[in-house]
Amino acid sequence: MKVLLFCLLTIHLFQANLIAQLDTNKPDLRIVLMSDLNESYGSTHYGRFVDSTMAYVEKWQPDLVLFAGDMIAGQSLKLSETEIRAMWSGFDETIGGPLRDLNIPFAFTLGNHDGSKSGNFDHERELAKEYWSTRMPDLTYINNENFPFYYSFSFDDLFVISWDASGHLISKEEINWIKEQLTQEEAKNAALRLIIGHLPLYAIAEGRNRPGEVLNDADQLFEMMTDYGVDYYFSGHHHAWYPAVKDGLKMIHSGAQGSGPRALIGSKRPPRRTITLLEQNDGSGDFSISTYDMHDNMKVITPDQLPLAIEGINGRIERYNYDD
Repeated sequence: MKVLLFCLLTIHLFQANLIAQLDTNKPDLRIVLMSDLNESYGSTHYGRFVDSTMAYVEKWQPDLVLFAGDMIAGQSLKLSETEIRAMWSGFDETIGGPLRDLNIPFAFTLGNHDGSKSGNFDHERELAKEYWSTRMPDLTYINNENFPFYYSFSFDDLFVISWDASGHLISKEEINWIKEQLTQEEAKNAALRLIIGHLPLYAIAEGRNRPGEVLNDADQLFEMMTDYGVDYYFSGHHHAWYPAVKDGLKMIHSGAQGSGPRALIGSKRPPRRTITLLEQNDGSGDFSISTYDMHDNMKVITPDQLPLAIEGINGRIERYNYDD
């Protein structure tokens, strides 16, 4: 018993010290990146790692929270409309509502478990739209005609697009809309241009290295992003943390806080739930990035702990050494 109490006290002191350091050195802009919060199909509750993440969010008081999808546990034809609404109510009780109460702005992209665009879950998409229609995040929207499926907004000196990567196809209509958004004055004048979507361009995780788990035509989408000056693409779905860079585009793959963390392709490092802070000073330049291992007393995961490159089913990406 004494040993257990000592261990709990040690963890508490470590966490308190981490929070104190962050409070002392608070940057001009702080963003928390989260993704894949859900538990098993139909779950209305969230696991202890999500609870822990929300406790850190409350103490860190970020300027913005970004969700890279899978906020609930849908994508099952066995779920009734009542059960799906109950999951959104669970999200609101555990995550959405508390963020609003704390006056912390947040934005999201829909994941496959929130309302897949595969064609089999249109009823789930309608219920997602129903939920968000009365809980629209308080953001400076540039275009929200297709909210909650895709929309754009500005935040501080950032221009952000949330696109519909809840499935592996991005329609021509949406691509044309994205190009139009990136030619807006707000985008041209922004210090950084971000796109957030659920599926990544390229595969990074074991068990997800197959068609349907990454975006189709990834090379063409990548070229579109670089041609139009996108600086970052944030994604989830693979349940693994990996920062990558290719021809100037930073691809930040968020780790999961919910169930099923995954190992990186070809890596011996065990699966880890993570939480990521993106920080910026003076409204210009790249983010400084800190990603914490939620299984190991919130120790920082540095790039040199990750593979130099990952070769997946649809291409090779190299590690982004953001601490160099």
